[in-house]
Amino acid sequence: MPTDDVLFEREGRVATITLNRPEKLNALTGEMMGRLHDCWEEVRRNDQIWVAILTGAGDRAFCTGRDLMAAAPGGPEYHRIRKEHGLPTDDDGLDFFLPLNLWKPVIAAINGYCLAGGFALALACDIRIASETARLGTASSRRGLVAGGGQTQRLIRYLPFGIAMEMLLYSDAIEAKRLLHFGLVNAVVPPESLQVTAREWAERLCEMAPLAVRATKEAAYRGGLEMTFEEGRKLEAQHYNRMLETEDVLEGARAFAERRTPNYRGR
Repeated sequence: MPTDDVLFEREGRVATITLNRPEKLNALTGEMMGRLHDCWEEVRRNDQIWVAILTGAGDRAFCTGRDLMAAAPGGPEYHRIRKEHGLPTDDDGLDFFLPLNLWKPVIAAINGYCLAGGFALALACDIRIASETARLGTASSRRGLVAGGGQTQRLIRYLPFGIAMEMLLYSDAIEAKRLLHFGLVNAVVPPESLQVTAREWAERLCEMAPLAVRATKEAAYRGGLEMTFEEGRKLEAQHYNRMLETEDVLEGARAFAERRTPNYRGR
């Protein structure tokens, strides 16, 4: 695979992953999806990384989804080839390129079009910073598809039901400013400020106790989306008690008493 189709850089405690196929609006090939999977595994594994930023090269698109003409997983050609070779076609493993079950925070810096599989990527991130030019949508009905990669399930949980159904059924690319009103994006900024703003949000997260941040994210996702209230409350309590045994919680208390910035180490 041309490794420059997906760039991975680390500066300090922040990793930046850039979809780098701007001439194709950062549409995903199968190789790019595999590379994304590897990037998320590196973020998960590397203790020096506390936060990740995902963005797209150029000013036209964050990502317009799978390249349906390049036999990318999830496309009709990919499906046809698997069926012809007697391989399973009804599995749900087509979301392997998403940052799933990754408890380190991920910020999407969204420029231009964010559609289909690209929209699934953005929805799988925890915080979404969008430029004023960003347009987000499933594009599914317009392509004869069901919105995959968890789009149907996340949208009905993240948005008022009627707005979610509007996005799913009409497949329009909606301005980021409107989605800010519903909380689907966290901030809308001028295009020239997008990367700087995403970096600022990432650096602020790096000031927090990393183990507490990861435990909070896991409790929110697993407890809030997968469990009953009582099950989620118990998971939260387990994480809370675990944090009481960390060095970071003692450092947080000392820093508060000494009126200084804490020096968290993730221990």
